[in-house]
Amino acid sequence: MVSRIWKIGVHIQQDGVRAVAVQRRREGWQLRKWWYFSLPATTDNHGAMVSNEPLIEALQKLRVELPAQHHLRVAFPARRTLQRTMPLPGQLCESECQAYVTAATAKTLQMTPDSLFSDYRVDAAHKTLSVTAAHRQEVGEVIALVERAGFSDYALTPDACALTSFFPYATPQTEGIAAWDGEQWLWATRERWGCQPEGDLGSLAQSLSLPLSQWLCCSDNPEDGAAVCDPWRWLTRVQPPKAPAEWRFAVALGLAMGNYPI
Repeated sequence: MVSRIWKIGVHIQQDGVRAVAVQRRREGWQLRKWWYFSLPATTDNHGAMVSNEPLIEALQKLRVELPAQHHLRVAFPARRTLQRTMPLPGQLCESECQAYVTAATAKTLQMTPDSLFSDYRVDAAHKTLSVTAAHRQEVGEVIALVERAGFSDYALTPDACALTSFFPYATPQTEGIAAWDGEQWLWATRERWGCQPEGDLGSLAQSLSLPLSQWLCCSDNPEDGAAVCDPWRWLTRVQPPKAPAEWRFAVALGLAMGNYPI
């Protein structure tokens, strides 16, 4: 499979914007470029993105460096989402299923359906739906940032979900992948994903009942017992210079390489 389209992952973090562009070639993923734009704080105490001019300017700088054929995927904070599982309704078309998911999730949260954005995927056994939901206003704020920067072909994906794109390249024994983004642990297993603002990887592994020996860890100081995760090594072509603090680019790289149902 060969593609001329650049796939770009963008991760807006507390200290700046990190982005990675890759291209699919016959021999695998080729790195086209990486970017880091230093910023003042871009999140509030609850992890919501704040619309500010420095952030928009950084995204505009990124936009002018991209070719006409590109697809952008932007990280949405996992801590601003809700995940739940519900029974798969029978004999519903896609639009009816989406309406059912939105109404049921809104009822659970005691919200109106029009104030909620939700998406879903069907599990492998076709018995349940895995639902991801977020406040429509907060999703709209991220969309407004991206569009003010001049992007039109883009999608949003929860930041922790991006780590699932590395499982096809990891060993079969790997059951969890975690990345420290400077303020929290983002994590993914083969079935779930999420974030942990407090504690260490050991406490996270214990809460998910997965021993550290089954984890890959993207951080500057991986915990004893967990293998180091270096997702850059899964690219077939990487040219210098190397990105600073490469582990901080894990989410951006996962977004660029991944293919997500939600």
